Amino acid sequence: MATTKKRKVDAECRSFQEKWTNDYFFVEVKGKPVCLVCGNALAVMKKANLERHYSSKHAKLNELGGQMRLDKINALQRSLESQQAAFTRPRCDRDNVIQTSYVVSELIAKREGVEGEFVKECMVAAAELLASDKVKLLQSVSLSRRTVSDRITDLAQDSEKTLKDSAGDFQFFSLACDETTDITNTAQLAVFVRGITAEFDTREELLSLEAMHSTTRGEDLFERLVLSMKKLELTFEKLSGLTTDGAPAMVGSQKGLIAFVKKELNRLSLDPSDLIICHCIIYQESLCAQSLRLNNVMSTVVSCINFVKSRGFNSRQFKELLNDLDSEYGDLLYHCEVRWLSRGNMLMRFYELRDEVKQFMEMKGKPVRELNDSKWLCDLAFMVDITKYLSELNVKLQGPNQLLSSLLSNVKSFEAKLRLWKVQLERNNTVHFPTLEGQKPSTTLEYAGECAKLIEAFKERFKDVKSKQMELNIFATPFNVEPADVPDNLQHEIIQLQSDDELKARYNNLPLLEVYKRYISNDEFPTLRRHALKYASVFGTTYCCEQFFSKLSIAKSRLRSRLTNANLEQQLRVATSSIPANITRLTKEKQFQPSH
Repeated sequence: MATTKKRKVDAECRSFQEKWTNDYFFVEVKGKPVCLVCGNALAVMKKANLERHYSSKHAKLNELGGQMRLDKINALQRSLESQQAAFTRPRCDRDNVIQTSYVVSELIAKREGVEGEFVKECMVAAAELLASDKVKLLQSVSLSRRTVSDRITDLAQDSEKTLKDSAGDFQFFSLACDETTDITNTAQLAVFVRGITAEFDTREELLSLEAMHSTTRGEDLFERLVLSMKKLELTFEKLSGLTTDGAPAMVGSQKGLIAFVKKELNRLSLDPSDLIICHCIIYQESLCAQSLRLNNVMSTVVSCINFVKSRGFNSRQFKELLNDLDSEYGDLLYHCEVRWLSRGNMLMRFYELRDEVKQFMEMKGKPVRELNDSKWLCDLAFMVDITKYLSELNVKLQGPNQLLSSLLSNVKSFEAKLRLWKVQLERNNTVHFPTLEGQKPSTTLEYAGECAKLIEAFKERFKDVKSKQMELNIFATPFNVEPADVPDNLQHEIIQLQSDDELKARYNNLPLLEVYKRYISNDEFPTLRRHALKYASVFGTTYCCEQFFSKLSIAKSRLRSRLTNANLEQQLRVATSSIPANITRLTKEKQFQPSH
């Protein structure tokens, strides 16, 4: 016996017809006909069913016709829409409230030291004047300390998860490590990672902030470094470089961090010589600047500045003197050895105010004989010029995502200038030293000797990174290297590259990484492309760490010294990360809890 197939209404593909609204006061809501008058929904979208419902329950509406009938329909539709909005708007508002809480918490993390409740007060006060209908909604945004802390934790974990997912695509990565001490005398090790994908997309992010409560020996640093790498499942096989600040615990030949990393590479049967070790180029440049030995200048200048600025009464009198003399500047500047650029600014300001300082010191009965000595003034003028050049170089070396080849090019350019200045000063030519030229020195041989000291300092301190000069040239200027001088496995590819005139034109007109990404294909140049990936991933400085420590000193200040290590790392991860958190997804996962 054949079975009869049951008829399914859903399979009939019935559609709502607009004329039914005018004829029977029905509209379509989520695929079902709904009566505008009583709000009932019928199971089947069929004309006979709608007509039966209308005739049996709302036949009196037949009296309405023309415009009156249309007005009645429009009024009933507005009423239905308002009823629907009453159910949908609160959910939308709740999502917006939670999302606002996340957005504001992220801003608080990036602008350290701001209280969430204070931000909320500002929002409500502004809404009372500009959008009074939103005041109640803003008051429901929760920005208590606990909530902001929880939101920042969610944001940090989301950014870290995204970083971990992208780390799986890294072809190479390098690490930058530096250590500082926070307000509670706890050693904090900052580890940054710079990874590069096969498509030459680079990512420079905080890998980990490790609080070290006991010793900070090389083996301790190595243990924390390994733990940091495990967080992102990074392996030593892909480690291309390690950049440090040059402290003994980092670079010690036997028990430093670098020594332990090389031992680990040996244990894994990897060649330690392939690892690019770099002492932060900014630190190196600063140490080279210390080879200038015109101590008579610095001691006198610092003594005068301390006399003027370390006493409140003297400082006020000096400012009044500058005001009376209509001076361009309002005060002298302090100098701090840790702040590399402060010396040049301090010397320049002192030189510009030398006459005012001389007058003030004589007025105080503390005459400075050096300010009347033409030779000393020439020494000061030379120091003003040379520290200005050193500061300009230092600024060029700063900044995120800088290639090691570009940093070394800036250093080599400065060395070439030093050799030029040395020769010119030996001939009493001061064309590139305008401040010194203004003093009209009788001889400049001594200053040529100072340039020679700088040349030797740069030569000695940058010899390690210069040992990689050929490899960097292959990466940065592949069209200019001699094929016979490059490693055997790259010679054929270099010849093929240099023979391609169209590719050379692209190289001259596009950024370096863009050329590799778009035109140096893996099919034609596999070895050269891999070589470029390695050297593009290397940190040249610990600038990211130094910038990070500035934020750390603000985040964990004297007023927030009890901030836990976990919260500190999460807040700083949000503050420094370039990875946008998925706030929309976090909002949907969070239950709405209005502020009281």
